[in-house]
This record gives sequence, C-alpha cells and structure tokens, in this order.
Amino acid sequence: MLKKICPWCGEKTTLNQLGRRPVKKKPQWYEFSRSVRVCPYCAGAVKPGGKSMWFMVLALPAFMSFMIDSFTGFNVLKELDAETAGWVLFLLGCIGAYYFGIFEKVENV
Repeated sequence: MLKKICPWCGEKTTLNQLGRRPVKKKPQWYEFSRSVRVCPYCAGAVKPGGKSMWFMVLALPAFMSFMIDSFTGFNVLKELDAETAGWVLFLLGCIGAYYFGIFEKVENV
C-alpha cells in the first residue's frame, strides 16, 4: 500500500530507517530543525512529499473543534450536528496522508 522509495538509489525506505545529518546552509527564521533526514542506503537528503501534507487539511475541522473544546468547553462540531462528519474527515485525512506519503529529494542541502 505505501511505497517509500529513495529518489537516488530506488531502495524502499521507511521513516524509522531514516537518519539525520546537519544542514550545511544557515536555517531560515521559520525553520525549527538544523538537520535533515537522510536515506539509510545512499545518505541523500529526503523529505515527505507535498501531496500527503494536503490531506491533513481534512483533519483540520475535528482538530480545531477539539482545541476549542479544550480551552473554552464549547464543542463546535456537536453544536453544528456535524460531529460524525468531522471525525470521518479526520480519519480520511490521516489515511490519505499515510497512503500518499512518499519521499522527495531535498535540493541545496
């Protein structure tokens, strides 16, 4: 179902196998990490593909409802009678992010 292949060597890679190495260029102010993930086979820098990240937008309604409920005690999805739809979107977002999670080469590292 999920095929994560190194862009250089073509070997199957999982998130647990990825190593880390320091970034050569100075990180921007909005970047939290000073290291990048590298393929265990070829030591090339990789990152998760952008397509999988867009599926996490589907999880946003349920996540925001949970956060609002945590801080204010007001459940937005329950008040709109959309609690089931919100959790279905959350599940679809997580499944889509997992299914489309492939690696891409990181340039200029």
